[in-house]
Amino acid sequence: MKNTCKKLISASLSCAFLALCLTGCSKNASVTDNSPSGVPETQISDPGPGKVLTIVTAKELDNLTTLTMNKENNIACGLVYETLVSYENGNIIPALAEDWSWDKSSTVLTFRLRQGITFTDGTAFHADSVKAILEFDRSNPNFSGIKGIHNIQKVETVDEYTVAVYYDAPCFSYLNDFCFQNVAGMMSPNVFEAENFQTFKDVAGTGPYVRKEMVSGDCTRFVRNENYWGEAPYYDEVVVKYIPEASSRLQALQTGEVDLIYGADLITYDDYNQGVTLKGIAGEINEGNTLTRNLVLNAAGSMLNDRKVREAVAYAVNKQEITQGLTYGYETPAAALFSQNAPYTDIAYHTVRECDLDKANALLNEAGWIMNKNTGFREKAGKPLTLNYTYWTDLSLAKEMALAIKAQLAKAGIHVETTGQDQMTWWTEGVAGNYDITTWNTEGSYTEPHKYLQESLGADPHAVSLQALDEFEEYSAAVKLFSTTADPEVVKEAIAAALHISNDNGIDLPISYSKDLVLYNSAKVAGYTFSSVPQFFDINNVQPVR
Repeated sequence: MKNTCKKLISASLSCAFLALCLTGCSKNASVTDNSPSGVPETQISDPGPGKVLTIVTAKELDNLTTLTMNKENNIACGLVYETLVSYENGNIIPALAEDWSWDKSSTVLTFRLRQGITFTDGTAFHADSVKAILEFDRSNPNFSGIKGIHNIQKVETVDEYTVAVYYDAPCFSYLNDFCFQNVAGMMSPNVFEAENFQTFKDVAGTGPYVRKEMVSGDCTRFVRNENYWGEAPYYDEVVVKYIPEASSRLQALQTGEVDLIYGADLITYDDYNQGVTLKGIAGEINEGNTLTRNLVLNAAGSMLNDRKVREAVAYAVNKQEITQGLTYGYETPAAALFSQNAPYTDIAYHTVRECDLDKANALLNEAGWIMNKNTGFREKAGKPLTLNYTYWTDLSLAKEMALAIKAQLAKAGIHVETTGQDQMTWWTEGVAGNYDITTWNTEGSYTEPHKYLQESLGADPHAVSLQALDEFEEYSAAVKLFSTTADPEVVKEAIAAALHISNDNGIDLPISYSKDLVLYNSAKVAGYTFSSVPQFFDINNVQPVR
């Protein structure tokens, strides 16, 4: 009966929501028109009825900037912003820069820019604009972990379409950092102002679409950039609907209100399995991996300062059970922090911890944690073994994984208290070390392994945990070494040293290699081709039904 009521309520709410949506993004709706002042109307194309693709997001695109790495922007960032270079199947390829080169010292990176490109506010794209953008980006404290941007010492214009970026020391991964779509995207110098890292005046990039309007509580509408320098996109218009509830998103797809739902942040495996059974809906899951679902164990905390206890936690977690139960086997258990295709990570670890409850119990006994048969949990000197497990609520499957691991650790006599937190609270508390276990996933592809390891020394929950290790100075030296060289052999040895120290001490507990997913209206979309950076939606990879 409860389930029936839930379905009826959900259907009623969805119908009401649908009725409201029908009035959104219309000519008579109350909208914010973001065309910059003084720009000819011809810069903003309004095709009217035509080829329209409607996609969805869980959060409004009210801050579509490159100021922060907001996950909700992943769905639309590529519509308006482009980077100097891009990442594709392990290689850096041209984008707004047609080529690049390093000097002999590997400390000066010179970009040769494409010519004849303008931002959608009419501003010319050239060396002076790139210089202004990079100087602004390097001053943004949000990007301290992105060394290719943060470590820029100066930027010089060589000529109208050539710009030189100077560093104090070489680093093998600097070019990778220019591939960050939602960080290194080129925005018009007119939209930002010095020391304002909260808002832009407008949304203006060089991409294939122009943000036409945003209807608060409903959608953001993008129209084709008729002055786009590259190949014209297929769709005249892209509408990004704001639908926060997962069940409402799926219903909107089924009713034809939206055409496509993209990404693991919006689609669970339950949603996917349900969606592909519905008439008129098809879906796909990327073959490669997006990132690693990972946990950090706090060696500085009173509960996990003993390596044996951290190892016991790792042995008590059944990754196979989690991937089968939560992902229906779509994801595979993570044997290491990075998947096999990550560069410089093909190393033989000293210890590989697979589920072994007997070993977990033996380690806990050795550490002096004795099982209390009355409570079913372990104690030492009258104090229970209770772990504080925090997670960011916006991460897909974060809550479900926390509850699954809580149940698994209980079998070894470890009590777990789970706490879901918003992004800022989770990050702030993590950096302060107010956790025993916390979620900290890798970011995938072009960021691995360098960014993950570099950030572990800074504003990252790893820092407080790593600093508690006897080998911390050795770990820190290894990370700094690979961050200041372009020699591939030195990089390989230094990364291996850092990964061995982390793994030997049980700091990271990788769980599974995640996937991205897409569901679409098969009457309008024939398929989607995942890129090698699947967390970012690519409008050009949508295969329309013609």
